[in-house]
Amino acid sequence: MKNKDFLDILVEISEMMNDITDIDSLLSRIVELAKGYLNVSRVSVMLKEGDFLKIVAGAGLNFDYKDFKIKVGEGASGLVAKTGETLVVNESKNMNSEFGYQAKSYMCIPLKVKENIIGVLNITDKVNDYFDENDVKIGKYMASQCALAIERYNLYEEEKKSEKLKLIGKFTSSIAHDIKNLLNIIQGYVELLEIELDDHPALKEYIDSIVTELKMIHGLTLDILDFSKKNIMLRRDEVRLSELISEIKKHADIMIKFTDIDFTISYENDTSLFIDKEKIFRVFMNLINNSIEALNGKGVIKIDAKVMDEYVVFEVYDNGIGIKKENIDKIFDPFFTSGKIKGTGLGLAVTKEIIIAHGGEISVESEEGEYTKFIIKLPVKK
Repeated sequence: MKNKDFLDILVEISEMMNDITDIDSLLSRIVELAKGYLNVSRVSVMLKEGDFLKIVAGAGLNFDYKDFKIKVGEGASGLVAKTGETLVVNESKNMNSEFGYQAKSYMCIPLKVKENIIGVLNITDKVNDYFDENDVKIGKYMASQCALAIERYNLYEEEKKSEKLKLIGKFTSSIAHDIKNLLNIIQGYVELLEIELDDHPALKEYIDSIVTELKMIHGLTLDILDFSKKNIMLRRDEVRLSELISEIKKHADIMIKFTDIDFTISYENDTSLFIDKEKIFRVFMNLINNSIEALNGKGVIKIDAKVMDEYVVFEVYDNGIGIKKENIDKIFDPFFTSGKIKGTGLGLAVTKEIIIAHGGEISVESEEGEYTKFIIKLPVKK
């Protein structure tokens, strides 16, 4: 390949980096460019997701790579993702099929952001079955541009989130406290009504419903306020698990009253938690509210609590619409709403921050069209 061709690559990729902001489109264009300039059959970009590599962009791939993955440390690309060393194989006697297709000649180049290995660029099936030094040079440049594009995109996304948070911060600093004060006043009057209407059970039901809705509004305000501060402040007290369960059930029953949703909540052994009861209550109200939306008025919501070692493990299950595979890793991101009509996109983000602030953990399992289950671990008070 002539120097002029390499300069063409430099100019073309530079223009693409400036003109294309969508990361998927940009990576797709770069791998197509690499395929043409290096005269190869296939090119793929794989990024780390936990302990695995997944293909996020490809050229010349004749299979559905959406669910294709390779464990870091295993095979050619997995080894490169672990060691950070470029691997070039020419005229191999054994066909390599780990990429999802068979290849006799291949080049695996690490994608690095500073010293951090974020993925691998795979270039396979060179015409005439031989990668020379110039091919390796071009391949490494392509890999560096893919890594740079991903880094720029991530920084851009973080900047967008930061700008949103700044706007929310301005909003909350001016009116959030006023909203809280107004809600407290309303709740005070509602409590007076409860006393006055103690002998009127039917009216008391309406009052309970108002209290639940007020708690939801109050929780939404606090979600915004907490997230704008980027700091979850806890006011911990000793709370019995049975007390927390009872509070959750009371308000959940009100939330599903006019639906065909079957709600159950149970625990095996009572114990004490050292928690901010108001914030943990908000966590469960957020999850139950999401489940109600996912069920669209009919289905099952179950919450089970078990004491396991030093934790209470809660499982919050619903048999609703589930979560798409491509959204599983995004649901705890701020402002991600997964197409929901209602909501700020902060509920699950704040939920995660609250659990982490308590020294706990939260994860999710889901099958689209079948179910969603959140697993929460909270430390037991010693």
